[in-house]
Amino acid sequence: FGSRMWRADNYFYYAYAVGRWDPHCCPRYLRPEHYEALRSSAHRVALHHGPLASAAASRDDFTVASLLDSMDWMGDEQIAEQLAALLPHMAPAGRLFWRSFGVAVHSPVLAQLRPTLVPEQDRVGWYLSQWVARAHPPDAPVADPAEPSGFRRFLCVGSGYAPSNTLVDDAAVCLQLARHALRTSKDVAAFYREQGPRYDGFREALLPGRERLMRFGLPWQRRPAAWLSVGCGTARDLEYVLGHVRECGTRLWLLDLSPELLAVAQQRVDRLGLAHQVTLLVGDVNDETLPGLPPRGSLDLVSCSYCLSMIPRWRTALSAMVRALRVGGQLALVDFTCRSDAPNHWSQKLNQWWFANDGVFLSREHTAALQQHGALRTLWFHESERRVVYTPLHATTYLYVGLKVSDVEFDWS
Repeated sequence: FGSRMWRADNYFYYAYAVGRWDPHCCPRYLRPEHYEALRSSAHRVALHHGPLASAAASRDDFTVASLLDSMDWMGDEQIAEQLAALLPHMAPAGRLFWRSFGVAVHSPVLAQLRPTLVPEQDRVGWYLSQWVARAHPPDAPVADPAEPSGFRRFLCVGSGYAPSNTLVDDAAVCLQLARHALRTSKDVAAFYREQGPRYDGFREALLPGRERLMRFGLPWQRRPAAWLSVGCGTARDLEYVLGHVRECGTRLWLLDLSPELLAVAQQRVDRLGLAHQVTLLVGDVNDETLPGLPPRGSLDLVSCSYCLSMIPRWRTALSAMVRALRVGGQLALVDFTCRSDAPNHWSQKLNQWWFANDGVFLSREHTAALQQHGALRTLWFHESERRVVYTPLHATTYLYVGLKVSDVEFDWS
């Protein structure tokens, strides 16, 4: 407050406090040495009253779009709408600027612009970060004249599928979870086989963040051609992005250890009419020689929803996922973790014990490895907390999107 906001030259707050600007404290354009230049160029300013989309359509050569903090007030879908309307009208070397009250990029859609943090503080002193991004990165796909903005694909819709269980269904799943916790030998196949058709409904509230990651975290603006879903389960994630996959023509490999869950996934793929785009594989991600897997280093996208925390050899699994990507491909994960600001708090220890009973192992090592991996550049990371259904526990989840920038192997030592 004292070093950034309440300063003698901060004209923004000076006007609030005093009710006017003075010669010693006013915007630069009102100073005597600048005012004449402003007045002589006033005819070049065009005022527009209406949404950004209609203003952007007035010309096709904008070099700078200054969005200020407007996107702090928008959700992912609204941001996608703004970018889809604006980017086609930006000049080839055009740039976007915005500021935020957050210290990090708050939306995965904005993160796909790969913005750069401006090191200087904003002039007001109120906002915590400022960002600049190229409207048309050099490695972006060549624009189709009929479809000038790939960001429009973020607005595709899913199937509308919304599974729900009865209280009796959920009670049956809870009983199976308890049985699994009491078994000295964990039979994962039996664990999933027993849950059968109740699987999706119970996990709809238990596993948050999947829809956001699938719809807005994946690089749909780049039209991913090849996607591997690790630990796909029943392929519930596919329902969120049905329209995206269809429009992009994405080839998808669904990989899981459980034949029982993949049988449900096969039914889903057939029902959605995607059999020509999807290959289902029973196997372990650690087995990189598994027949049917695409060639190493050929994938545009690898995703993993609530699976890494269930893999005992998770380091090997993570390395295999990174190797599967081509340089320039993206890795997307959502999973449970321990709170970054209090990983050793008793509540986190309780969560670790509780989840471990069902073969889910919460660890800060997972997110640390993702953010420190030499072959990955973090595009977006988000942590949130939510109550675990039917319990007093509050579990922390993370969403991660990373760009593969090299073929460097991670040094686990």
